[in-house]
Amino acid sequence: MDKKRRIVAKRIGVIGAGPAGLAVARVLLAENRTNPSCFSVTVLERSNDIGGVWNYTPDPVCHYNVPQETAQAVLTSYDERSGATGGFPTPIYDDLHTNLPTDVMQYPGFPFNAAEFPDHKQVCDYVHRYCDHHNLRRVVQLNMQVERIRYKSNAEWVCQVRRLDYEGTIEDLVFDAMVVCTGRTTHPYIPQVPGLNALALRKGPRCVLHAKEYRRASDFVGKTVLVVGGASSGSDISRQLSYMAAKVYVSVSHAKEGELEPKLGMGCKVEIERRPRIQSIGDSVVFADGSQIPIPDHIIYATGYLSAYPFIRTEDLSDKKKIAPFTDGHGVNDLYKRLLYIHNPTLAILGVPVKVVPFPLFEYQAMFLAKVFQGAVNLPRFEQMQKEWDEFAKNGSSVMGMAQVEYQNELVDLVKHCNPHLPYVPSEWVDRRKRTFELRLKNLGY
Repeated sequence: MDKKRRIVAKRIGVIGAGPAGLAVARVLLAENRTNPSCFSVTVLERSNDIGGVWNYTPDPVCHYNVPQETAQAVLTSYDERSGATGGFPTPIYDDLHTNLPTDVMQYPGFPFNAAEFPDHKQVCDYVHRYCDHHNLRRVVQLNMQVERIRYKSNAEWVCQVRRLDYEGTIEDLVFDAMVVCTGRTTHPYIPQVPGLNALALRKGPRCVLHAKEYRRASDFVGKTVLVVGGASSGSDISRQLSYMAAKVYVSVSHAKEGELEPKLGMGCKVEIERRPRIQSIGDSVVFADGSQIPIPDHIIYATGYLSAYPFIRTEDLSDKKKIAPFTDGHGVNDLYKRLLYIHNPTLAILGVPVKVVPFPLFEYQAMFLAKVFQGAVNLPRFEQMQKEWDEFAKNGSSVMGMAQVEYQNELVDLVKHCNPHLPYVPSEWVDRRKRTFELRLKNLGY
């Protein structure tokens, strides 16, 4: 594919029917209105409903290693389901509210019509409404778990799927391009700490948890809890625990807090005790400054997630030899515009950047993909894409933040010649985005 600068892909396989996968389906199907039969779209979803991360699973049973630091350490299990609902576990907890106002968070042109900082039920309802308004269920196949995707020499993708509603029947589907929309909240990241695994084995599975399993503070009444991580979920969970637990400690490796995140300690009933990075665990928990605390009843790791794609093997993605691993768990390698796999641009990964406003990002990325797969946007030669990636890998960051505005406008510039009416990010949106913390503090109190 080195010398090809133009891609034409009609049969598009989308993995995941959450907010990203639905955005891709909407944008691609919209192209069919002006160019009939431009795209045939199939969205494959392993759960029994659309919604992705916003589907609530009340009592999840999660499978992961302690510690779990790399993509290779990820456990893949078809039995990773919630006994209460039959769905795959998501990280949504009972009292979760968004950290973004609705007019910032919403898909462009599709109003939320909910509280300014909605709860998870309202967000899930919004995603379902978006799906139904655009008649997207017709292209979604539920209970379809992707096992493996392989690029064949005839320029087709073979997507092996397991039908979870038919006793695990395996079948192969064929596509011209694959778009991965599985999100970043499937495989917990739990960093290595000397003594952590021994503690988990000694005290049982509920002693060491990941934030993905947290549901309600009332489960920790009268307990001592150490929360590891002070970003969005860590701050919110520690705040909730301060109303129920006997004592809450929070271990943070650095003091910097994100612009979208609740400020650590705000809105707490009692003061939480802040500690530095954990150094080791033995008869007590020892921190990097030498201080210690007794072994708590629970340690909750709010340390984020791995970029793991169990259905992807690097050798299956291209006819090239000796290319870098697709991912080590901490990012995806060799992506043009943070989106297209440079060794084979018929593979796209949505939502790789972090600290973003996801719904608008997904639509802008999908808009760019639609024009690439139509052949309306020519891609640079491989060497140029590789050069851009190398520069990003050397100096860039997976954290996007306010650079999302520049990124989305860049995608608009790349398709302006074939879609001149596509708008740039509105200045009003940028202003509201910058005021997120002020608005949340006024509305939620933290």
